Amino acid sequence: MARKLPYSPGDIFAVPLRDHGYVLGVVARSDGEGIALGYFFGPRVELLEALPQTRAFEVKSAIKICRFGDLGLIREKWPVVGRVESWDPAQWTVPEFCRSGEIRVVYDDDSLAVSREERIDSRECQLLPQDGLEGAGFVEIKLTRLLGA
Repeated sequence: MARKLPYSPGDIFAVPLRDHGYVLGVVARSDGEGIALGYFFGPRVELLEALPQTRAFEVKSAIKICRFGDLGLIREKWPVVGRVESWDPAQWTVPEFCRSGEIRVVYDDDSLAVSREERIDSRECQLLPQDGLEGAGFVEIKLTRLLGA
């Protein structure tokens, strides 16, 4: 049975970076059992209080897309700070991912379970987000590195 979550697809949340500030993310999907799919956006935001009232996100501007464990959201270490206006899940698709440099992984849109895997050219695979299930702390570290000091 799915648990009651303090977030839902379309919510905007703030991920604390390991050095200073935050990165904003958007929950695109959730399996209701601890796994979410998120799109993450720069630039770094220093203070949550300084966030603009409205913020437009473009999917293609995401600096990271990944499946992640939702403990940061559950424990409210990653606070929900807003909602995407006119949320449309069709605009925030579950992308194909790359595993082991040559395997395309496709996830089911609702359950986030693997629906298909296939071997592809490594150059094509490099263009896809890296597959895996990332813990909250790992996401924080990766985003901190992506944005630099």
